[in-house]
Amino acid sequence: MQRNEMWIKIVPNDNLFFRTGRPFGMGSETWTDSIFPPYPSTIYGALRTYLLFNRGSLKKFKEEGYEDIGSSKNKGNMKIIGPLLALREAILFPAPLDLVKKKENEKLVLLSKISRPKIFFSDYPHDNLLMFKGDNQVEEANVFIDDLTLKDYLEGKKKEFFYIKKSKLYLIEPKIGIARERLTLTSKEGHLYRIPMIRLSRESFILVRVSKVLNMPEKGVFNLGGEGKTVYYEKLEGNPLEIFVNGTLNLTNRVFKIYLATPAIFEKGWLPNWIDENSLEGNFNGIELKLICCAIGKYVRIGGWDLAKKEPKPMYKAVPAGSVYYFEVLDNTTEEEIRNTFHLKNISDINPEEGFGLSLVGDVP
Repeated sequence: MQRNEMWIKIVPNDNLFFRTGRPFGMGSETWTDSIFPPYPSTIYGALRTYLLFNRGSLKKFKEEGYEDIGSSKNKGNMKIIGPLLALREAILFPAPLDLVKKKENEKLVLLSKISRPKIFFSDYPHDNLLMFKGDNQVEEANVFIDDLTLKDYLEGKKKEFFYIKKSKLYLIEPKIGIARERLTLTSKEGHLYRIPMIRLSRESFILVRVSKVLNMPEKGVFNLGGEGKTVYYEKLEGNPLEIFVNGTLNLTNRVFKIYLATPAIFEKGWLPNWIDENSLEGNFNGIELKLICCAIGKYVRIGGWDLAKKEPKPMYKAVPAGSVYYFEVLDNTTEEEIRNTFHLKNISDINPEEGFGLSLVGDVP
């Protein structure tokens, strides 16, 4: 039976380990960092490898390839959306970076967009600033929000939001190990190391939409991340992102925002390649826009290992998930055209088919 698109639920069989792009070699470093959720390319590569061995023809993959998962020289037509995290029935998202956390309570508050003051002397390039106007002490919000909260945020209905701590989703379990000699199996001196493993709570799991894949089994087991760990997946009925499909965009002030639910790799670093670096204006699929401000986190390094070529993949500096871009519409583009172009689309300049740059469109109150 052929299937071109399906949502899958991924549940770990044990704890998991996902390395950052930081170099790590036993004997020189004793500790390496872990990231979670995994980068889209990690999920994409693991699923592609699973599908390859599920079909059982490595020779065909190297010589001819498949239409959907490609070959050792090309990726094929396979695409994914995600990964996204879920806790019971709720889909979770990294808190948008134009929200900050109040220190005295359990809420996030929206920063205000203001015009750049004339006495503001800086190389800051934008016409607008994002500022907190209250008297409270605030800090960066390295937390999650659920799908209902994100919908309220995107619709501009509220300015304060509840959040979910990472400890509700997973715990970090340090693992200590040591390298061994191949022949004697004795421990190598100076090769003690420690890595942080991720253990999801019983009610947490990972969601991914896989499309343009033929004959994908509705359930199975595959390797994911480091340390040889495995996960179980099964097909989900319906669309977990249905809540965001139907909606409206208020363009009365001709301004909207784009929220990134997954990291995005842009050719100009933090700036999409279709935006001019000087004017900050650009044309995306016929829509004339100007970037007026943004809230961007510290870049993340995304690389990997190419199994076919047996060499490292290119290392990219990516804009992290949760980053937000504010745009002014310079032409007569309608709300519907904006949503059809950007909403629930992967807009990364590089490797969008791997799940990078999942964007959702929102109002700017």
